[in-house]
Amino acid sequence: MIDDLPVSLLISSRNRPQLLLDAVRSVLEGTRAPDEIIVVDQSDVPNEEMAALQVPKSVTLRYIKSDTAGLSRSRNIAFGHATHPVIVVIDDDCIVDKDWFEAIVRALVAAGPKAVITGRVIAGEAEEQGAFAPSLHTSEKPATFSGRTTTDPLATFNFALRAATHAEIGPFDTRIGPGTRFPSAEDNDYGYRLLRADYTIVFEPGALVRHRSWRTEADYVALRYAYGRGQGAYYGKYLAQRDWYMLWKLVHALKRRGRTMLGGGRFRVRGELAWIAGWAAGMTDWFLHPGSRPSRRREDQRE
Repeated sequence: MIDDLPVSLLISSRNRPQLLLDAVRSVLEGTRAPDEIIVVDQSDVPNEEMAALQVPKSVTLRYIKSDTAGLSRSRNIAFGHATHPVIVVIDDDCIVDKDWFEAIVRALVAAGPKAVITGRVIAGEAEEQGAFAPSLHTSEKPATFSGRTTTDPLATFNFALRAATHAEIGPFDTRIGPGTRFPSAEDNDYGYRLLRADYTIVFEPGALVRHRSWRTEADYVALRYAYGRGQGAYYGKYLAQRDWYMLWKLVHALKRRGRTMLGGGRFRVRGELAWIAGWAAGMTDWFLHPGSRPSRRREDQRE
């Protein structure tokens, strides 16, 4: 059934040319390739090797060099160029399993028109001593999320949805996400909007990608602060709309931070304290300046 369903694959990138090439090649080496691959590249210089990459005749590759800043803006550009009824999204520092594409599209078809699919994300092998991968979703159990939930289950660097769903929900919020003053949580925001619109988010562990472990220990605390700052803006956005459920989500988020600190060493404690500090700074900044513009600072702080 899915063999006749045309699919667009979207990838955003900035100043990571080799990672981008590796990601696209992993998709092309799968058991089935998408009908269309759209790459939006916000790098300082064009990725000529990517633009000239040879792909199968059944695949259309569209390389779009953009002078814009911010992951949310890049995603919106990619969605705007997609031509097929099903859309799948990954990031440039992901390597997909051979059957990942078939698994995520099959799960979307099975879940029905009021669902989106998010997949399993595990860490790739450390690419240097002490390197790590953030934002993992390692459960091996399928799950379905709907309505009010204290978690944020959507990983937008491994998800699939119908083009009609995106048309209903609208674009990513360009005020948050990497490349802005609030450099994370664009995926949390999009997932929350889906749930508020009565969509379900289905976690399909068979749709597996490996998040490359290229960040070093020196990045850890700054990255946790950036994640917290984006989360603070995300909470602030909905609290400003008087969505008081965000207070309950905040309680659960702080409990998770506490459990992580109790179960980790000094290094982990520093990271969680940085998250809390970032959250406080992000929420405060959101209430003071909610209409932030994307910034050139830390644009490469992809998840």
